[in-house]
Amino acid sequence: MIGVAKWFLTTAIVYGVLGMLLGLQMAISQDHGQRPTHAHIMVIGWVSFFLFGLFYLHYGELVRQWLAAFHFALAQISLLGLTIGLWLLYSGETQYEPVAAISSIAYAVSFLIFGILALPVLWTKR
Repeated sequence: MIGVAKWFLTTAIVYGVLGMLLGLQMAISQDHGQRPTHAHIMVIGWVSFFLFGLFYLHYGELVRQWLAAFHFALAQISLLGLTIGLWLLYSGETQYEPVAAISSIAYAVSFLIFGILALPVLWTKR
């Protein structure tokens, strides 16, 4: 399961850099209109993806590989959709709010999948 762990950790770093750059751009321009987009990139992309990666690095051999891969794919796609949806929404394009909403639901489902994978592993004696 090192593969899913490596991919979550790698994408977490990429999202952390992108979120930092967006934060710097907002600070330099004194336009903080994309603050929600920045926050979602940092919390979901950087923090949660890094934590998912650490979990899979430590416990990956104890979870179903296909479900972990599905978790990774759904989390990545939903964050991409959420980031685009929020960017457009906070740029004044309110017709894209459903993109952000659907992507939020998809991320919630991916987190539920993680819970289904992680909780039994954490509560099993090793």
